[in-house]
Amino acid sequence: MKNIVLSSLLCLFLVSVASCKKDPKTDQVEVIEEVVDSTDVVEVVEEKKPVVKKKKKTTKKKKKATVIEVPAGAPSFKSTAARKYVRDYEAYVANYKKAVESKGDMDAFLKLSKSSSDLTNQYRKLISTLPADEMEKMSKYMQEKTKQIDALSRQM
Repeated sequence: MKNIVLSSLLCLFLVSVASCKKDPKTDQVEVIEEVVDSTDVVEVVEEKKPVVKKKKKTTKKKKKATVIEVPAGAPSFKSTAARKYVRDYEAYVANYKKAVESKGDMDAFLKLSKSSSDLTNQYRKLISTLPADEMEKMSKYMQEKTKQIDALSRQM
């Protein structure tokens, strides 16, 4: 149907452009009329409804709460996000220590760069959600880890 309408409009446009030519001798416009069929043709297409299969009723199982273990020596937090951050930060410190011990393995330090960026973003989100008492624990933890990273940095 669209093709018929577009074809009709295109023909009408071409006819109007062709009929507007000026006669160079008389500078008068010739008027040519053409009869164009403007009736629309409507096609009826039946849509088939998709077959819907009945789903069996199942009981929804509750998702198990993900337990994130905090490494030994790290403070425990009520917040899952805080525990995840501590776990990720401990892994970062361990990788940092390996990179320092490798002395000169620049690839190890480049990998740490991405981890550092991810941890920074994670920390920014975390501090806006932690309650005051857990924020105090996190602050003490970060001070200890900063001292540990500084000591490792001096070894290079």
